[in-house]
Amino acid sequence: MSTVSLAEDRALTALIRIERALAARAPAGPEAGPQGEAERAALARDCELLREECEALRRELAGLRARQDRLVAVVDEVEGRLEGAIGQLDQLAEE
Repeated sequence: MSTVSLAEDRALTALIRIERALAARAPAGPEAGPQGEAERAALARDCELLREECEALRRELAGLRARQDRLVAVVDEVEGRLEGAIGQLDQLAEE
């Protein structure tokens, strides 16, 4: 598993743990009172923003991985052409 995948898994695990901790801390229902409900709503918004940011980062990472794949293909092509050119130069030098 790549370092990026490990970091992504750790971030998702941390987010889940935070959500659970916040859910346990903030009482729900009428016993929470208006302040408790407002806090719970704010926490829910924060968690949703974190999920959205995580998803945006995943999309960006996927784009970067695709770009890396394209760059690797270009480097392989250039390497092949350079090796061919070097081979031709070697042949010309021997003549």
